[in-house]
Amino acid sequence: MNNKHIKSIATLMLGAGLLFGSVGCTDKFEDFNTDPKAPTPEQMEGDFSATATLLNTMMPALVLGQENEFQMIDQMVGCEFGHMTAAKNQWGSNAYFGTYNPPIGWIGNTFDTMMPKMYTQFFQIRRISGEDNLVFHWANLIRIAGTLRVSDAYGPTPFSMIGTGTEYKVAYDDMPDLFNAMFDELDKSIEGLKKGIGGDGAKVFGTADFIYGGDVTKWVKFANTIKLRIAMRLVNVNPTLAQQKAEEAVNDNVGVITDPADGAWSSFLPGTNSLRKTNFTWNEGRMSADMSSYLNGYSDPRLPLYGMALADGSVNGLRHGLWKKELSPQHDDYSCPLAEEQSKLLCLSASEAWFARAEGALRGWNMGGTAKELYERGIEVSMQERGASIGSYLTSEATPADYVDPNDASNNIAAVSTICPKYDESASFETNLERIMVQKWIGNFPNGWESWADFRRTGYPKWFPVVENRSTDGCTDARGMRRLPFPNSEFNTNAENVRAAVQMLGGPDNSATDLWWAKKD
Repeated sequence: MNNKHIKSIATLMLGAGLLFGSVGCTDKFEDFNTDPKAPTPEQMEGDFSATATLLNTMMPALVLGQENEFQMIDQMVGCEFGHMTAAKNQWGSNAYFGTYNPPIGWIGNTFDTMMPKMYTQFFQIRRISGEDNLVFHWANLIRIAGTLRVSDAYGPTPFSMIGTGTEYKVAYDDMPDLFNAMFDELDKSIEGLKKGIGGDGAKVFGTADFIYGGDVTKWVKFANTIKLRIAMRLVNVNPTLAQQKAEEAVNDNVGVITDPADGAWSSFLPGTNSLRKTNFTWNEGRMSADMSSYLNGYSDPRLPLYGMALADGSVNGLRHGLWKKELSPQHDDYSCPLAEEQSKLLCLSASEAWFARAEGALRGWNMGGTAKELYERGIEVSMQERGASIGSYLTSEATPADYVDPNDASNNIAAVSTICPKYDESASFETNLERIMVQKWIGNFPNGWESWADFRRTGYPKWFPVVENRSTDGCTDARGMRRLPFPNSEFNTNAENVRAAVQMLGGPDNSATDLWWAKKD
């Protein structure tokens, strides 16, 4: 972040912390966290289009378009731990996410930003419209998808008890209970949204919906794909429920996202594209060395679409965890991730759904095809999403390339995987699982949140270790950071409940403790 942005970021963080910290996580969000310039609920009573505006302000919980919020959450956490991009700047600190020792003041940003962003509007919508209408089910869907992101970072999360009491504090859901509650609410939202298919959603919500322009059918497909995403988290801890929910999503009469045109991309860009702003304009990050290793080795058609070409025409990334390394301020040493100023931000790709189905089929589930068929369709759809020509990619036996640092040979490292794009039905389960996860990761660029979750539950893709691991919690090079510690804001305002949540973890409240579903070594 440029120095001129530091003050504004601190103000935003302080404001969010004060607003959130004053009430904890409660049914009173609407009283304390409402924009004073916005119309009051009483002024909006009976105005259906006004609830669309509230819904609009919830949608950034799916992907953060505001550049400072994007940097602190999607870039520093998601892109870093999902090995999409690597931080080039340490912001004058001895601690940051890339070396597994982020500052205490930063670890709560995901919680403190996301929870009010969802619940301020959600409670107003519920109070205005009730719980049996299109807009409520829409808002509930966004709440569920946003809650998954929060839980993916911390583990146990307030959900089912929010808004049910009168106190300023609320209990956390243990993770098995949380997932059951999210499934229950998601099923209600899917059925509620279906009632709006063929209605006037586009007319009423079109200008407020910067993802699908009010197309309710696409939102139902999105909801089913979120259901599939949630189901995949459980493959190691509750495979029966995971299979049930995944099959329900895929075999629903509306179904999951299949076509690139139905992928969820957000046009909420209050400035310019946040990925471009943080990495190119502010010059603070580069494509990861992991991504360039795989794409270069594969001669992947998406390579020049993901990373900026250097002076010699190559695309080369940056290793993670280069603490206090002096890097050239120019753009000609390591490749910036590519995005145009008005490029939409990825929430949920069509290819992700195909690869999740491929994994399900590999596990013997009814996903509408064989693992090979669904995997190959996922690659085809990913190429379509990016405007790349697939060529002979599906039959390629190429493997990831060794990484060569253009400035420092001590950072050179041999490729850590020998997986190739070509599917091999005779290969072992683990080999084909790795193959699917690698292509899912590539297809999801730059949605690092999902890749971080996939890595923690499957062990794939295989990534380079960070150059300098400064963890004091026991995070290893092989397994990386497993979660974020609970935020100080909750210990300050909701201490009894967050301490109970710590007991739910089954380990200390630090970055080396596995989440409930992330038990695979």
